[in-house]
Amino acid sequence: MTDEPDPEPGPPSDPVAEEHPAEAAHTAPLVEPAPVGGSPWARYLARRRRKKAAKAAKPHRKAPWWELPALVALAILIAILVKTFIVQPFYIPSASMEDTLHGSAQLGHDRILVNKLIYDFRDPHPGDIVVFHAPPGWDDEPTSKPPSNPFLRVIRGFGQLVGVVPPDGEILVKRVIATGGQTLKGNAAGQVMISTHGPNGPYRTLDEPYVHRDNPDDHDNGYAQFGPVTIPKGRLWVMGDHRDDSADSRFHCSPSGTTGYGVQGCEQYVNEATVPIGDVIGKAFVVAWPPSHWRTLGTPPTFEHAAAAAGPALPGVASLAVVVPVFAIRRRRRRR
Repeated sequence: MTDEPDPEPGPPSDPVAEEHPAEAAHTAPLVEPAPVGGSPWARYLARRRRKKAAKAAKPHRKAPWWELPALVALAILIAILVKTFIVQPFYIPSASMEDTLHGSAQLGHDRILVNKLIYDFRDPHPGDIVVFHAPPGWDDEPTSKPPSNPFLRVIRGFGQLVGVVPPDGEILVKRVIATGGQTLKGNAAGQVMISTHGPNGPYRTLDEPYVHRDNPDDHDNGYAQFGPVTIPKGRLWVMGDHRDDSADSRFHCSPSGTTGYGVQGCEQYVNEATVPIGDVIGKAFVVAWPPSHWRTLGTPPTFEHAAAAAGPALPGVASLAVVVPVFAIRRRRRRR
């Protein structure tokens, strides 16, 4: 009896290939064997060809039907979060801030971007252009009410999200002229003077080249001369840059905040004539639309020393470091 050697083991059998040889030949990846010899470059090219062949042999997975709606919903959510906590666009409905901000049929209606985080870390400074909820009685400028039709409400809400539609309610934009503890007064020539040492002064006259007047002989429609008025802590005296067409703090010196008493009542009704810091939505920092009006909204030089005395603004790097965790902490309650 002759002992014969066992046959060498071959590659494992494939049941699919045995039953359907034609289909197996069609679907099998064309992977070439690794070269036994050759240069390192040849072996490298062979490895790359094998990887490409293996990748091409994998079936392409079709994206699920819900992927596109999910991306759209995520984009809307991000836009809402940004609008709620960081930056919000606003539409300028009136001419009360011209020529700094345009809000008329002749010059168009600017869209501005408002920084909503900045006043979580500091109070408004003199010279800031702020967007705020109008105090009671300040209903002399254009307002916007939501439509009753639900479909139109949705369309309007999207327009407000991107800043092409005015926000609902009485939202105003003015420039901060004086803050809590400062005393100011105006003379018949339309000049505004500020004191940080009380009503007895000394006073510093503001240099305001940004102010627009319709007629050099008609200063502020009779509201130019007022004060001295000392601003309470936690409140702001605001004025429009278009002094002849702005229903601002000078215009609301009365028991109910409505017009009628004139500037003679500002010392007595200073709370009604000023804006609580807690009602400020944010600081306007850029004109975003139309493109021909693009510009930043900085602090005029006449206010710069006051802003420096109030404390430095957050540096850019520090601001970025704070923005990230701000969503995880509760926003501090603003003083009213």
